[in-house]
Amino acid sequence: MSNTTKEVTAKEPTMCKGREIFGHAIGALGHDAMSNVHGTWITPFLTDVMVLPPAFLGILFAVVRIFDGVTDVAMGFIADTTKSRFGRYRAWLLRSGPLYGLCLALSFFIPSDSMTVRCIYAAILYFITGSIAFTSVDIPYWSLPAAMTNNTEERGRITAFSTTASNAIAAIIGIVMPLALDKFGGAGEPTAYFYPAVIIAIFGVAMYMICFSLVREHVAPDPQQKFNVKSALKNIYLNKPLLLLQISNIFVLFAIIMRMSFNYYYCMYNLGDVKYMAVFSTISLVVSPLGGLLFPVFAKFLGKKKTLMTLAAVYTAVACVIFFAGWSNVMVIFVCYAISGLCTGSSIVAVNAMMMDTIEYGEWKTGQRNEGLITATRCFVSKLVMAFVGVVVAAVMGLTGYVPLVEQSASTLQAFHIVYSVGCAACMILAVVPMLFYTLTEQRHAEIMEELAARKAGKDNK
Repeated sequence: MSNTTKEVTAKEPTMCKGREIFGHAIGALGHDAMSNVHGTWITPFLTDVMVLPPAFLGILFAVVRIFDGVTDVAMGFIADTTKSRFGRYRAWLLRSGPLYGLCLALSFFIPSDSMTVRCIYAAILYFITGSIAFTSVDIPYWSLPAAMTNNTEERGRITAFSTTASNAIAAIIGIVMPLALDKFGGAGEPTAYFYPAVIIAIFGVAMYMICFSLVREHVAPDPQQKFNVKSALKNIYLNKPLLLLQISNIFVLFAIIMRMSFNYYYCMYNLGDVKYMAVFSTISLVVSPLGGLLFPVFAKFLGKKKTLMTLAAVYTAVACVIFFAGWSNVMVIFVCYAISGLCTGSSIVAVNAMMMDTIEYGEWKTGQRNEGLITATRCFVSKLVMAFVGVVVAAVMGLTGYVPLVEQSASTLQAFHIVYSVGCAACMILAVVPMLFYTLTEQRHAEIMEELAARKAGKDNK
């Protein structure tokens, strides 16, 4: 195994300067600052401030996210076939970054006192923000590492640094937003959401522009390669490692996003103070980036696959501890939350690194390289999970008789606790199952890289 890997690495010189790796991580600060504000806070804003009906929100979340399947695949095709002097993917930071910032700010604006107008406005903004603006920058951004270098070790560093930056900014947003709500009038005040959203949108767009100025695309498709839709689709449905990985990713993300979506409600009602969100986010600020940085160490000894499975097992165990401890044991919850955050921070890096490996597998299988389309599966899975989590949130609210900004019933509090603990644990257990059939090991990837290099050498000699 080691000899094969060394041979392949020797044929792949480093391609990126340090500023490019740094630049991509800077982009993650802006990208995930905005996506975390929208992903975490749009539901409380719609339920508690706009006071939209839970049934309407459940339908909206489901319909929009299902439609995302079309926009994600379309953007994958568009990004892979983009031709510009800035590259295939980098150009979209300049084109779509400002649009995403504008849509984010407008998503937290209340246009009218009329419930009908509010519902229409919320539906339009939710669709444009998530399905168009976000997609058109998310897929190109996360396709960039594979286009910046074909050195797998260097690409792994880009992914690790950027994912760590992503985890860090998510935690910072979690600290800042509850404090900002209090600063601008409280959780029930519309401007308390709108003003922070505007500030974070400006910050996010600025980070996109810095990223755009620093990164470069050094890897281009074979100039003799003609883009073929049939081959591109084969890169998905014949890519068994990718399919298995994304099934596992669905459940990993479900655990992460479901807990993130219930954080506001759990802190506000179970723990009794929304400011506990700042405590949780402070913990995440430390442990999530640490988990991302520790992943290469874990993977060195266990491999990516076994590392992901081990992390899922540890997460499941501490989630069960939260359930049996109950929400009155705040310190126990804090400790378990820290361990869970370490696991999820490392798990996200694991999934991203493994997904990059499937790009070469798809190229080996079909002869066509499709970074954008394969990255689109990641975006689609993320938004599909957000849709179903939205449905879960709406269902729990409706079935337990949730009433905004008042003391909740015992059944509502118990439902929040179950979802927050054993519900997330069940997701992590299910995430392990597809990994039992995943065969794209580090050794196998090294063999594929060697064969791709031989194919290219054969073409060059003709």
